[in-house]
Amino acid sequence: MRFMLAAGALLGALASAAQAQTEAEMKRLADLDAVCEAERDKKLAPLRAERIERCVNIEKRARDVCESEFANWGNTRTTQRGGAVTGLFYDLPECVAAFRARQQYRR
Repeated sequence: MRFMLAAGALLGALASAAQAQTEAEMKRLADLDAVCEAERDKKLAPLRAERIERCVNIEKRARDVCESEFANWGNTRTTQRGGAVTGLFYDLPECVAAFRARQQYRR
């Protein structure tokens, strides 16, 4: 009986340690993703601003309409058939590192 209790306690401790490690790894992956997205935003911001200004000044559309239309320009988007068009700048070193870390985690 004592053996069963000790084994149960050990398994519980191991499960808690594994869960803590998994939570720490999930946080690390989320942090890498956040760095990637911040770097992408730095690259995308001037391109979005350029498109908004063109929309307002050349196409003579309302600024709020243009801002809404281009707010997510450059991000991954879904096609009409359910496929995906990958967003821009996922080739940045920070994004490649985040992608590789996720691949490594899944193995």
